[in-house]
Amino acid sequence: WCQLFSEPAAGSDLAGIRTRAEKDGDEWVVNGQKIWTSGAHYSDYGILVTRSNPDVPKHKGLTFFFLDMKTPGVEVKPIKQISGGANFNEVYFTDVRIPDSQRLGAEGDGWKVSLTTLMNERAAIGGGGGALGTDELLKLFRGIEMHDGPAINNMAVRERLADWYVQGQGLKYTRFRSLTALSKGQTPGPENSIGKAVSAPRGQDYTSFALELMELGGMITDPDLAPLKAGFQSGWLFAPAMRIAGGTDEILKNIIAERVLGLPGEIRVDKDTPFNELPTGH
Repeated sequence: WCQLFSEPAAGSDLAGIRTRAEKDGDEWVVNGQKIWTSGAHYSDYGILVTRSNPDVPKHKGLTFFFLDMKTPGVEVKPIKQISGGANFNEVYFTDVRIPDSQRLGAEGDGWKVSLTTLMNERAAIGGGGGALGTDELLKLFRGIEMHDGPAINNMAVRERLADWYVQGQGLKYTRFRSLTALSKGQTPGPENSIGKAVSAPRGQDYTSFALELMELGGMITDPDLAPLKAGFQSGWLFAPAMRIAGGTDEILKNIIAERVLGLPGEIRVDKDTPFNELPTGH
């Protein structure tokens, strides 16, 4: 499965999507473009949020579907990344016909379904998991020699390691709270934004620090030559993406401020304006 959400002109402002879905009997005809879709090039199915009614405010005119990625009219184009991989994709829809039976939620209720999906995604991204963590950092620091001995004996290194360990434990128990709520049939809430807001910068911080300690060896990306199969190198190259996927740092901080801490929300002048009356760039 892949998640067909972001568009060239609608990333953080997801409700600004322009991919259209028009009803035609018992089917919907979809035209538009998605971007930054992880795994679309190998996914069998996708979940898709579209604009079905441009005459109402942007959050109210969305409809959500699932579809077979082999449906005629769906074209997937991988995006080459700086790391050499191609995990993200552009996806084009040209007169793609989707049965109404593949609609998830009511017509016009796509925003509600999208939020549930995003909260689950943030819970997954912010869980503090991943291929590398403090155990791997500990192993790396034991093997690196500094001017005063092994890196693990350096007080500054130990302080950083302790900070990341404490953050990791906080993420673990926050994840346990989310799993407990899910086991009771509850929908993941805005508190899941906290985990991602911590884990994404944390991953970028400790991979960057690891490369600094390796000095020139940090440039080696060959898994057969670099420590821990170049995991820190590949992690550092991919880390910025985790600060964007599922909501940027800035969006998550707004969510935490408004929906967790109860602080006043930002003024949104477009909140009650029909989507087709909103000004657009040229």
